[in-house]
Amino acid sequence: MFTQKLKIFLILTFSLLVGCSTSTIETSTSSSIVDLDVNPDQDGTTGVRISEINFHAVEGSSEFVELVNLGAVDAQMQGWCIEGIDFCFEELTILSTGEYFVIDESQYKGALSNDSEELRLVDSLGQIIDVLNYDDDTWPELADGNGHSLQRIDFAAPNVGPGAWSSGTPSPGYEFLEKMSVVAREIVFSEVHYHPLSDNPSEAFVELVNNTSVSVDLNGWCIQGIQYCWESSAIIEPKSVFVLKPFESAIRLSHSRGLMQLVDDELNVQDIMRYEDSDPWPASADGYGLSLQRLNLKFDGFEPGNWIAGEPTPGVSSAFEGSSVLPIFSKVEFELSPSAGTPIGVTGRVKDAQSIELGYRIDFGPEEILPVDVAADGSISVSIPGQVAGSLVRFRLIGRGVGGEGTFPRQGDGATYTGTVVAGEPDSPTSLPRLQWFMPDELYDAARLETTLHGDDGFPAVFAYDGEIVDNVTIRIKGNQARSNKKKKWKVMLPAGHTWDMGGLLETEVDEFDLLPAATDKSFAREFLTSDLQRLSGGYRQEVFPVRLERNNLFFGLYMYGESSDADWRDSLGLSKDSLVYKAERVAKLSLGNLDLPKTDFSTFYQRYSPEFLDPEDAILRGFIRTINTLKGEELIDFAFKHIDVPQVVEAIATMRIAQNPEWQHKNYYVVFDPADELWRLIPIDADLNFGRRWSSPCNARCDEVRADPYMSYPDGNRLARIFLKDEVFLGMVDRRTRSLADEFLAPGYVEAKITNLYDIMSADAARDLSQWGQYGDSQTLEEAQEILLTEYFVPKREMYILTDKYLPAPQISNPR
Repeated sequence: MFTQKLKIFLILTFSLLVGCSTSTIETSTSSSIVDLDVNPDQDGTTGVRISEINFHAVEGSSEFVELVNLGAVDAQMQGWCIEGIDFCFEELTILSTGEYFVIDESQYKGALSNDSEELRLVDSLGQIIDVLNYDDDTWPELADGNGHSLQRIDFAAPNVGPGAWSSGTPSPGYEFLEKMSVVAREIVFSEVHYHPLSDNPSEAFVELVNNTSVSVDLNGWCIQGIQYCWESSAIIEPKSVFVLKPFESAIRLSHSRGLMQLVDDELNVQDIMRYEDSDPWPASADGYGLSLQRLNLKFDGFEPGNWIAGEPTPGVSSAFEGSSVLPIFSKVEFELSPSAGTPIGVTGRVKDAQSIELGYRIDFGPEEILPVDVAADGSISVSIPGQVAGSLVRFRLIGRGVGGEGTFPRQGDGATYTGTVVAGEPDSPTSLPRLQWFMPDELYDAARLETTLHGDDGFPAVFAYDGEIVDNVTIRIKGNQARSNKKKKWKVMLPAGHTWDMGGLLETEVDEFDLLPAATDKSFAREFLTSDLQRLSGGYRQEVFPVRLERNNLFFGLYMYGESSDADWRDSLGLSKDSLVYKAERVAKLSLGNLDLPKTDFSTFYQRYSPEFLDPEDAILRGFIRTINTLKGEELIDFAFKHIDVPQVVEAIATMRIAQNPEWQHKNYYVVFDPADELWRLIPIDADLNFGRRWSSPCNARCDEVRADPYMSYPDGNRLARIFLKDEVFLGMVDRRTRSLADEFLAPGYVEAKITNLYDIMSADAARDLSQWGQYGDSQTLEEAQEILLTEYFVPKREMYILTDKYLPAPQISNPR
């Protein structure tokens, strides 16, 4: 039985919130306060001391430093400081005798180091009262990102070493309880399936193993971290397995990182396990169909080398066989973009390995093996021979120990190699970011001819930017009509466990992205300008900018980097993970026409982009379509105010009026329902025909005509948008927002400056692109195409929207008197 009810003790000790400490202090102007006069040389069991520190917090917890007053009198703390975190008591603050004070990460500047730090408690006279100097090598390992905090057990003297500290469940504001730091390992975690391939939490499970020779009743036991307690008898027989499933959404296992502690009915910690979805943990357990499986029941559950990713086996544990842990590498460092001929030095650390090798490949050649020097402390060093300019250098570290072979990147990581690209000049001058794509010719030929792949299927490749590579990415053609173009549109999907911001080039880290060819936009400006317009509007936006794409060090094309509208992007918009997301295809106007189609046929109009287990028969979307097509008048307006994200839809219509998106009435939009706020949204996508282009027969998307239209009633064929275009109040909102946004985006000189800058950085690569890929219709240089865009679209659109009041209301006066 699942429950939110935990023992009070567990709530107090396992809670990683620090707000509970506020009752331990008071501020006062009373004259009876006695200033604590502590000499740093006196016995450390009196006075104010550092008592607990959570320096490497896990997800769901906060960094904090805890102080305790061990003295016989209250302490007046004003003027005291903790050096190392830039914190001082600026107000009159009383720390009562025997009480605790917690400073959480929101109260100080910077952050506690995950590796090493010196903290000094200094009183108002500048005297050093206490010192803590920790690191992550000799101090309690459970406190280093494994769910515990450092907790002091010996206050005899200041500046004490590791022996004066233990680790335990963070207990900010409370006394350390030693039994909560002891791990009995009689009943242990053996397998965790935290992110099923389907995303369905009911398919997740936690497996336990009874490691003893007696039966154990779990009644009264709890798993901290998922807030689950057994409230009735549940027997695990000796040396047998117990599987806990299914999970409810209220206690869903985290898909990124987690920490669980198994606590028995006497509050003894039986086992601790944690996981993450990237190195040094096996990332393939994060939604790729595999689970986390423990190698050895006697070794720590927080040790990454004690877990592998494998096919789920609920009810069967191979950990009884007692395999040893895999070698694990950490702190691997090497130079990016080394000069031609310069050896590439690789350093790092290794645990649980008896011998080390390095395997490296140059471009697509065979793997070469080098021996690796290993010091007594586990430090490693090796040099890869220098290579010619532009060479792709990939390598992996191979450690062999009692537990078998461990690698870097590790077992279960989506990448086989890490590495870099030797510095070299492009084959022609460019002012654009150079995005490098490495792929053997035979694989590329197969990829460009394969037009049927969708989803996560594709071909392996390597991508690099500024010397940083991502190995084993998956690439495939994407789009509908675009699949038939000579110059393809590509989807690039990073391997399990990897995100990329291209060395800071991107606004946020991504795990997939699109390469947009602008094959139907000779100006190479429309997608970029749409993104810029959305940025101005403050609405939903995908990042877009031009790049020079090279394949195997040769110019491939002028492309646009396009942020994918994937689950991570939707997360960034604030949509919940349970949102229902559908992409409109073919002719999908949210009308009654295709409402009663069978599921398979319905999906050809409304393609699901959310997990299948969420409303598997699409009843919620069907119900929404029926409602907006049957309600009339005030009932429809009331429904819209209650169940539609009005500001978002207003913003979308206003933005697409200016961009003149010609398709989102019937396709290339997302309709989204978020159960978290019970609101529907309408999100336009696909911008290559914006700003005056249109799809019409027989030239389809390759028509040369560019024309500005008022676009005041479009897209009224879409039943959701129609609500906002037919009601006087909603239409007033749309018109007013269109005008205020047009006043910015269509202001004389604004777009002209953007296009001039694009020309300056793209012109050389645009000429190469024209030579390599050709064009549809009339031949146009970049300059000619951008001039047509300005004169045929932006000038007349500006006239319609801001130079007259024919279509939109007059501009509002700022700061009216």
